[in-house]
Amino acid sequence: MKKIMFFLLLSFPLAHAGELKIGAAQVKITPPVGTPLAGSYKVRVSNGVLDDLLAKAIVVEQDGAKAALVGLDIVTTTRPAVTAARKLIAEQTGIAPERVMISATHTHSGPVQPRGNLMDEITGATRPLAQEFTAGLPELIARAVAEANAKLVPARASALMAREGHTSFNRRYWMKDGTLGWMAGRSPNAVRPAGPIDPDVGACFFAGTGDEPAPLAAYVNFAMHATVVGGTKCSGDYPAAIAKRFAEFKGTNLVTLFANGCCGNVNQINPRWPAQGHGPQEAERIGTVLAAAVFRDWPQLQPLHTFAPRARAETFTLPRRKITDEEVTQARQLYSQMEKGKKFAIPVLANAVCVLETQANKDKPLEAEVQVIAFSDDLAIVSLPGEIFVELGLAIKKASPFKHTFIAELANGSIGYVPNKSAYAEGNYEVVSARCAEGSGEMFVDAAVKLLKEIAKP
Repeated sequence: MKKIMFFLLLSFPLAHAGELKIGAAQVKITPPVGTPLAGSYKVRVSNGVLDDLLAKAIVVEQDGAKAALVGLDIVTTTRPAVTAARKLIAEQTGIAPERVMISATHTHSGPVQPRGNLMDEITGATRPLAQEFTAGLPELIARAVAEANAKLVPARASALMAREGHTSFNRRYWMKDGTLGWMAGRSPNAVRPAGPIDPDVGACFFAGTGDEPAPLAAYVNFAMHATVVGGTKCSGDYPAAIAKRFAEFKGTNLVTLFANGCCGNVNQINPRWPAQGHGPQEAERIGTVLAAAVFRDWPQLQPLHTFAPRARAETFTLPRRKITDEEVTQARQLYSQMEKGKKFAIPVLANAVCVLETQANKDKPLEAEVQVIAFSDDLAIVSLPGEIFVELGLAIKKASPFKHTFIAELANGSIGYVPNKSAYAEGNYEVVSARCAEGSGEMFVDAAVKLLKEIAKP
């Protein structure tokens, strides 16, 4: 692993020595009608709004040290937007860039984000409305953090880890002929899922102090693609439904930030329920089920003994996938046919796009940041920049020294899909979409666990 950057933040103060303060805010980021939406290998233009998209921020302070957690109702984060937002946040609040974690909920019913590759043409990210949204996003993120920072009040934190094992499903399946099928769970030829899920529903709740503490914010973590709503209207998908249920339970002023866990190969499609369908009602159902898992276990909510927030981040270079001259030639031919109107299966098109992007960037480093923030011995949050396979998230949690470890994927930028090592030989959509080479996911695990262990021992 070639390390190119390492942040060791402020020296760790004595644990449990001060008063915790929390501020939370949310800012509308809904783009205008006509903005291209993300999550497709085609242009899909928005024609309305089901529910507003939001930038949500929670600022944590103790003993003069601060950290900011940001959740965005968009499909992904891009490194340029994160860098710009962090700079503005530092200028407006004094919170250092390496103490700011910015993640996306991965809603496929939000605006497309320019990636600087062929996907921009395919998805309409080069269109003016998409460009304008992206250009204005850092300022909106910074505004949310600044407003949260201005609302800091004495608070208490508590957390629990609920479980819901009947809502998410691994979308890769072994087939009867021994091949690996993608989105094939309802096929009569499907034998079994090719991997697990992560049933953890993590929740950290912040409330004011006093005899009747006012609810301030919640941070909720679950690993599942936000691909339920579909259609052509903007929506926060099932994470928005979770926030609604929390507001109904604890009060309308509660800011509920959702961070999607490692769900690169996990979605909501139940192979045993062919009539499941999709749309706003299904998103409401799923969000309600996940919120209810937390409410069911609410009596298990345990107070956190907090300390001044600690944060560490490491940026390193990943190996790019290996490609041959023949693959490049074939990809160029396929893409040319696609431009002329020929249709291809999504995995085939994804592979061609990835090959051409890899060829165009073969001399550029594939950089990725892993970040860890903790404000209690019992809870740490890890951020990873991509659509991470669930096996990798489970490995981080297993090795973590913290009682509760939340993982926010698609955070602080994104390098696309990150499969675990064994998946590369299995192939199909996520693997042929991966910009990084086999073993990159395990590099993420090693980096995250190392940072978790370091931050657990001041």
